[in-house]
Amino acid sequence: MSLLHFSKWKTFSILAAVIIGLLFALPNVLSESQRETMPGFMQNSINLGLDLQGGAHMLLEVDSQSVLKNEKNNQKDNIKAALRDAGIRYENVREEGDDLVAYIREADNMTAALRAVKGLEENLTNQLGSGKNIRVTQTGDKTIKVEITEENIQAIKERTIAQSIEVLRRRIDPQGTTEMTLAKEGDDRILLQVPGAKNVDEIKDRINKSANLSFHMVDDASDNTQAMRIANERGTTPPGTILLPYPEFNTNLIVVERTRITGECLSSAKEGLHPENNNPVMNFKFNSRCAKSFGKLTSENIGKRFAVRLNEEVITAPNIRSAITGGSGFIEGGFASLEEARELALLINAGALPAKLDIVEERTVGAELGADAIRAGKIASTIGLIGVGIFMWLSYGLRFGTIANLALATNIILIAGALSFLGSTLTLPGIAGIILTIGMAVDANVLIFERIREEAHNGRPPVNAIETGYRRSFAPILDANITTLIAAVTLYFVGSGPVRGFAVTLAIGIVMSVFTAVIFARLITATWLRGTRPKSLPI
Repeated sequence: MSLLHFSKWKTFSILAAVIIGLLFALPNVLSESQRETMPGFMQNSINLGLDLQGGAHMLLEVDSQSVLKNEKNNQKDNIKAALRDAGIRYENVREEGDDLVAYIREADNMTAALRAVKGLEENLTNQLGSGKNIRVTQTGDKTIKVEITEENIQAIKERTIAQSIEVLRRRIDPQGTTEMTLAKEGDDRILLQVPGAKNVDEIKDRINKSANLSFHMVDDASDNTQAMRIANERGTTPPGTILLPYPEFNTNLIVVERTRITGECLSSAKEGLHPENNNPVMNFKFNSRCAKSFGKLTSENIGKRFAVRLNEEVITAPNIRSAITGGSGFIEGGFASLEEARELALLINAGALPAKLDIVEERTVGAELGADAIRAGKIASTIGLIGVGIFMWLSYGLRFGTIANLALATNIILIAGALSFLGSTLTLPGIAGIILTIGMAVDANVLIFERIREEAHNGRPPVNAIETGYRRSFAPILDANITTLIAAVTLYFVGSGPVRGFAVTLAIGIVMSVFTAVIFARLITATWLRGTRPKSLPI
């Protein structure tokens, strides 16, 4: 089939794609008040990055000491468990300075005790560090010293910062479209930049707010007036239980402390409406392991109450009417609005921060420099586009030069439309990516037109010369753009912040330049051929 033949549905599809791109790009030239009167899909414009429109700049310090303390506590428990499993009696395991010291009751058991504790040593080769996690030495007839190695301390710090960055990314930018910057700075700090942030307090709340969710059975003592009075007055509860406030009903509940159903069991959480009264709820779904555990728990306790614990208080405590075996449900929790339920779901999906983050530097970046950069970019782009347009007219004549310039203009519109649709953030590197793709789009037209000119000079008739030019140019154009697209995708997944912005605009520009140069420009050329039927090509 001829490359210059376009069926009606192909023509309609190409024109529809261009019109849709134009509609998505249109909001960028409208004022905010004008955009508000447009349909919902036409209210999104391109977001500008921190370097163009200002935003929030924060420097966060990770509380590594609390994580190291947790590591010591875990190792202390591991030492005790290892000695118990080996049948060795000990006096105590306690902290002495930066180390842990185990005191064995009988000197005759030191060899077995040392072997048991040394079994806790692990290689860090496959983690973020190298060497051993702990160093075990005998310091006396009845004492064993356990030292957290420097390699392990460094690995813990690296892991904590990496986990903190990932949690912050999910909390602040769950859709991944803001192009914010999150990067390690120094040994224990994280740089956070959020372009266009208007409510810095909201970002700070998301950083510091926790959402530790767990499900507990309510102890029968909660229904005993005397037991509750004693618990409230003395703070004493039955063994294995704790007293938690229940703010919704201005009371307290005694719940079983141990539970296997925690926030880590949730595979997803999302806001929604109650099926009966339309009150805001949070829908949740367990992973397969916890779905079975929760199903067993509810089937064995029908008629009893279970409490949903958020941090240090109960948000709801319903009766179990029947076994919940589907692995999903909803939490009422007395949410004031859907936004409140959405905020809780966001925090739970993001997960808990591995350590406390302290804001050591905070400032709002103004957009003055960005305005200058935008103004300079507009001037440079205008001059560049005019120069490219004149070059194409001088090189390939009025008709083919106009076709190339129409394709180039359409390419820019489609890039703007795609960025608006995706809600991507445009930064200075992103502008560089757009300019680069404009050059590549012109390059594709140059390849095609030079091939057409060569075929025409070889004596081929106009239709044959144009069809051959497009056919033989397609492979090199595709090869060049695919290799650049691979580089753009690699930059997106490896880089962050502005580098990702550059990769996004570059990738979108590559796709659009191929579409406009190879498909849209060919449609215009075919339409011109059918309308004029030239005897020779003006190229």
